[in-house]
Amino acid sequence: MTQVCFAIPDDEFERDFLQLPLDVANACAALRAEGIGVSVWDNRLADTPPDTGPDPDIVVVVTAIADRAQCYPLVLHPVRALVDQVRRQWPRATVLACGPHVTHLPEATREELGVDFVARGEADSAAVQGVRDLVAGRPGLPVLPLVDSYPQLAPEQWPLPAYDLFDLTSYTAEVFMDGQVRRGSCGMVLGVRGCTYGCTFCHLPFGTRMRPQPVERTLAEIAAMRERGVDFVFFLDYVFGLHPTFYKDLCQGLTGQGLGWTGQSRAEVVLRTDVEQWAAAGCKGMWLGAESPGIADTPVGKRVKPGVTNAAVRKLQDAGITPFAFLLIGLPDDTACQNGELLQWAADLPGYFGLNQLFLRPGTKLYEQLAPRYNDGRMPRTWAEVEAVTRRYRESYPVDLNELWDQLVRLPNYLGNAMAAL
Repeated sequence: MTQVCFAIPDDEFERDFLQLPLDVANACAALRAEGIGVSVWDNRLADTPPDTGPDPDIVVVVTAIADRAQCYPLVLHPVRALVDQVRRQWPRATVLACGPHVTHLPEATREELGVDFVARGEADSAAVQGVRDLVAGRPGLPVLPLVDSYPQLAPEQWPLPAYDLFDLTSYTAEVFMDGQVRRGSCGMVLGVRGCTYGCTFCHLPFGTRMRPQPVERTLAEIAAMRERGVDFVFFLDYVFGLHPTFYKDLCQGLTGQGLGWTGQSRAEVVLRTDVEQWAAAGCKGMWLGAESPGIADTPVGKRVKPGVTNAAVRKLQDAGITPFAFLLIGLPDDTACQNGELLQWAADLPGYFGLNQLFLRPGTKLYEQLAPRYNDGRMPRTWAEVEAVTRRYRESYPVDLNELWDQLVRLPNYLGNAMAAL
């Protein structure tokens, strides 16, 4: 029997969350159903691999798991460190990498990581198909597949995620206990893949087409996690509520189950949705892509005025749902970021906010527009050049973004402070 180990690298950017690698659980379930032995080494939780029997024939390194794929890090040093460990631990194993880095810069990623093969496409689908090809002896070149990316498989046709390979209670996010937000055990669900909005700064690993799985499948995944001690979950769906039939049926299925959950959506969707139904189904908090009060006037394709976000926040509060806001500093031509308005807006936000810096990531339209400008007129060919593009962009920004970051993270409603205080 072929043995496959999935290896998940440490992530130097993770601070407040340690999310379940759901795409790895999906791929493990699919491969195991095909008679392949599977194991998982989550380097975020353990410095050494689990002792699960025979050494693996293939090690699959995922450069950025599903939760990190939208905002994947540009620095690959932690991934390379894990690959080096894998080589020392299992020198005879074939090493395959997948993830957003592979999809957008396959040759550069393979060279920088020192892996044997890379598989392009959504991480779970790419891992399954890449392993299939390796087992069948089909690869002719180190970049898989030979043309484009592997097609998206239908996860609803796979067994339920291989939760038995994980200690689900080790994975954490913001949860609610006694009405307060705190860090606690949290599962993960991905009911609908894709996002139809076209924000140019946003990397969409699941594409722009909404792809819902059957509601019954989603409810079964949640039930399976609850059997393993998980009573709070996070919906990774990028726009919760956007597919009205799916989410209406989902909430009906969750009502009365005693499950607590959070999700992420957009202000416009909140305003046209019955969020009372969300609350009745167990929703305790909802993230909004607020970004900046000035985002509507920036050239990134998101025309959401601050009044719309504020109205959505109030609507969530009225339903008993705690609002969370994603803030993003460094957007091009963002006067609110430059004149102090963003800082004051963040301070006045009810609920909590999380914080990100703008990174120019391959796979986004904004990167395609700006990368040549900060790389001597040509597209970057290596991840070092990609990282330099963002560094030069930030150095040229009209205000000191590091100083602004420091001011924001000192605010009491910054989520990291709220969770650290409990």
